[in-house]
Amino acid sequence: MNDPDIHTYIQEAEEIEEMYMDLLEGTTQKRMRHAGDGSSGLPNVEYKVCIINSKNELLQCTLLRKYEVWYEACRKLALEYMGRGRGAKYESFTGMYERILSLIDLKDPDTNSNEKKHLKDGFLSGFDGQVRMLHTIEPIITLSKNNYKRMITADLVNSGLEEAESLYQQGSIRQAGIIAGFGLERYLRALCEVNDIGLEPEDTMVTMAQKLLGSNKLQDIDSESLGSMDHLATLRDKCTRPDEEPQEDEVRELIDKTREVMFLAFC
Repeated sequence: MNDPDIHTYIQEAEEIEEMYMDLLEGTTQKRMRHAGDGSSGLPNVEYKVCIINSKNELLQCTLLRKYEVWYEACRKLALEYMGRGRGAKYESFTGMYERILSLIDLKDPDTNSNEKKHLKDGFLSGFDGQVRMLHTIEPIITLSKNNYKRMITADLVNSGLEEAESLYQQGSIRQAGIIAGFGLERYLRALCEVNDIGLEPEDTMVTMAQKLLGSNKLQDIDSESLGSMDHLATLRDKCTRPDEEPQEDEVRELIDKTREVMFLAFC
């Protein structure tokens, strides 16, 4: 699963907006007059048109390409996270595309005007609307990414627990405890990462559990289970020391408690 870099797209949107403002800045406004001919009923009207400077033609082409690339990348995100159907934001996002292309071409299809003020207002209204939609799906993408990471970690730890259970049944008590303890530590590290809790290289199972408990981000996690981490870490360390002999009931408790905490975190 590739993590969509929505922050990059939002930053690129700022660059696109700045380029459009530069494009308008490089145009000149010419006063025009529409003379009434009597037959159409149109009165004499004075209006302004933007005429692009030859030096800005390259900027206009670059802006057009940049917007089209940006739009296609963001459209895929909009489709995945906004959905389709009646009232869906995806249609609102894509519905602005043609108008923005026209505005980059210095034509406003809604007002049939290319006066600089109308172009600026039209672009800001349409393009900023698309960018606002990106902001609304940003937390959805983050949640999806974290859930995926939690799921992968759960699969890895569950596989380790199955191996630990098999070794335990075969009488390889120490090795079973080592594998279960490693799985528990991996679980705690993943839980810290998905909750944006900073870790240090020297962090242990106990300190990671303390950081998790102090973060107030674990409403769905049994704090009592995490609070017993000091005891479980002691059992794991006992399995890793060759001068100590772990007991069957201690390793049994380590395996069962790891499975219990995993169930509470990933169910």
